[in-house]
Amino acid sequence: MSLSSRVLVRLTTAALLVGFMALMAIVAMNFWLGERAQFYFDDAIAARDTRIAAVELRNAMQTAESSQRGFIITGNEIYLAPYQSAKAQAERRLLALESLLPATSNSDATLQRLSQIIASKFDEFDHTIELKRDQRDPEVLAIIRTNKGKALTDEANVFFSGIIGSADDRLTSGVAEQRANTGLLRLVSAIGALLIVAVVSGAAYGVARYTKELRVTRDEVNTLNRDLEQRVASRTADLANARDRAEVLLSEVNHRVANSLALVSSLVKLQSKALNDPAAKDALAETQDRIFAISLVHKRLYSSGAVRSVTLDEYLSGLLDHLRTSLRSQAHGVTLSYDIDPIELEIDTSINLGVVVTELVTNAFKYAYPDSVGQIRVHLAKLPDDQAELVVEDDGVGRAEHAPAKGTGVGSKIVHAMSVSLGAKIEYRQRHPGTAARLVFSTRSRRTASKE
Repeated sequence: MSLSSRVLVRLTTAALLVGFMALMAIVAMNFWLGERAQFYFDDAIAARDTRIAAVELRNAMQTAESSQRGFIITGNEIYLAPYQSAKAQAERRLLALESLLPATSNSDATLQRLSQIIASKFDEFDHTIELKRDQRDPEVLAIIRTNKGKALTDEANVFFSGIIGSADDRLTSGVAEQRANTGLLRLVSAIGALLIVAVVSGAAYGVARYTKELRVTRDEVNTLNRDLEQRVASRTADLANARDRAEVLLSEVNHRVANSLALVSSLVKLQSKALNDPAAKDALAETQDRIFAISLVHKRLYSSGAVRSVTLDEYLSGLLDHLRTSLRSQAHGVTLSYDIDPIELEIDTSINLGVVVTELVTNAFKYAYPDSVGQIRVHLAKLPDDQAELVVEDDGVGRAEHAPAKGTGVGSKIVHAMSVSLGAKIEYRQRHPGTAARLVFSTRSRRTASKE
C-alpha cells in the first residue's frame, strides 16, 4: 500500500502532537514540582526557624531559672550575670515565634498562653530576686513552696514540645512529599521519553517509506519528462519553422503593401499633374503625403527585419525628411527640425501617429507663416508609466480657438479620428507667438493592455 503525502502529513502531525503533548506534560510536571519544591523549601526553612526559636526560648528560660536559683541559694550576685541576657533572648525568641507560627486559632491561643506563662515566670524571677536582695528569705521560700513556678515551667515545656514536634512533623512530611514528587517525576519522564521515542521512530519510518516511494515516482516522472521533452523539442522546432515562414510571409506582405502604396502615390501624383485647379492639386498632394506616411511604415517593417513593431526615431525621421522636401516648394522660408526619442510602437499605432504628424506638419507649413519665414519643431519624448508626448509647434500667427477651419477641414477630422484611435485627445495651446499641438498617448501594446 502506497503512502500518500496527505496520509503522511496526517500521521506525522498526529505523532508530533502526541510527542508535543508528552513534552508539555514533562515540562508542566517539572514546573509544578519546581513550584512545590520551592514551597516545601520555604516551609522547611520556616519549620527549622520555628524549632530553633522554640528550643532557644526554652533554653533561655532554663538559663534564667538556673541563674535565679543559684542567686537565691547562695546570695552571690555572680549567678545573676547571665540572667538579663537570658531574659532579653527569651523576649526576642517569643517575638520570632509569633512571626513564624502560621496564623491559625490554635497557634494564636498557644502563643497567647505561652506569652502569659513566660511573663509570669519572669515576674516570679524578678520578685524572688528582689526579696533575696532584701534578705527576706522566708518570703522567698514561701513563694517556692507554692510550686506555682514549677507548674508554669511544666506547662511551658508542654507548649515547647508541641511547637517542636509540629515543626519536626512539617520537616518530615515535606521530605516525604518531595520523595513522592521525585518518583512521580521519574515516572512521567519515563513515559514521556517512551512516547517521544515512539513518535520519532514512527515519523522516521514514515519519512523513509515516503522517501522511497518518492524516489520511485521521481524515476517514473523523469522517464515521462524525457519523453515529453522530446515531444516538446520536436513541436518547438515545428513552431520555430512555422514562425520563420510566417515572418517571411509577413515581410513579403509588407513589401507588397509598401510597393502597392508607392504605386498609388505615384498615380495620385500623375493625377495631380494633369489638373489645373490649385485647390485640387493641393488636396491630391496632401493625399499623396498621407499615403506615403502609411507606406513608409510597411517599408520600415520589411527593410528592418521587424514584422510587428516600428522604431519611431527611424520612421518619423524619414517621414519628416520627406515632408520637408515636398512642402519646401509651398513655403521657401519655413524650416523643419525634429527631436525624436527611440520608441517602439505596434504597426497600427505607428500608422495613426504618422498620419497625425503628417497632418500637423502640413497644416503648420500651410498656415503658420503667411510670409513664408519661420520654423516648425517636432518633439517626441518618453514619459513615465509607458506614456509618450508628441508636440508640433511653431512661432507663427497662432490659431484662433473659435475661428472656422482653414481649407476643407479634412485634416482636422483626420487628426481627431487618429487621436481617438490612439486613445488620446489632441490639445492646441497658444504660445504667443505661435501654436503648439500636443498629444499624449500610451506606448503599451493593445494586447498587453487588454490582458491587464
